[in-house]
Amino acid sequence: MPFKTKPIKLFSILTLIFGLWPTNMAIAHPHILIDAAVTFHIQKTQNGQFQLDSLQYTWQFDENFSLLLLGDYDDDQNQLLTQQELTTMGMETMEGAKELLYFTHISNGDIKITPDDAPTVQATFKDNRLTLEFDLTLPKSLPLTEAFKFTLYDEEYFTAFFVKKDGGYQLVGDDVESCTIYQVEQGQLDNNIKTALENAFNDDLTNQGMGAQFADDIGIKCG
Repeated sequence: MPFKTKPIKLFSILTLIFGLWPTNMAIAHPHILIDAAVTFHIQKTQNGQFQLDSLQYTWQFDENFSLLLLGDYDDDQNQLLTQQELTTMGMETMEGAKELLYFTHISNGDIKITPDDAPTVQATFKDNRLTLEFDLTLPKSLPLTEAFKFTLYDEEYFTAFFVKKDGGYQLVGDDVESCTIYQVEQGQLDNNIKTALENAFNDDLTNQGMGAQFADDIGIKCG
């Protein structure tokens, strides 16, 4: 399970999660839905080369999984979370994602980049949705060449990510006005999960990233 919960309630949570889906979907389809936003931090070197320095993520979990976590971390059972409870929830929930490199796949040709660990995670809980915000720094700045590719997906297909085509990917940094984000390759459309994602995120989807075959490959072109 990519996102950890307290061991004492793990069995009941897994039962509830799998109980939310029809039997024929329980194995083949994701059980955690995340509405994601990605911000690329760009640097421009003195020789005019653009490089990717870090990423900023916003992950908003679906209501079902968020409420399961609320029940797990709301120690006084008042349906409210203190800042300490939120902090603990955020850090412990991300432990599983850390082991999976935060589902972040970055490559530049044959070179695959492993991001550093997220130093801090900011957690908020609003409208029955858990939101986590965090930064990922690259071991060293990565030149943005035609071979650069970014993809966000869970290899085990347990977690589905939805990044809006309009505004879901952003660029900040040096002279980013001359940079554009483009789709290297569009992932397949999984019609079986499309309705569930639309209901979770109130959006008319044309595509969503989940699992390698359903993920969109993103490139960045500058200059």
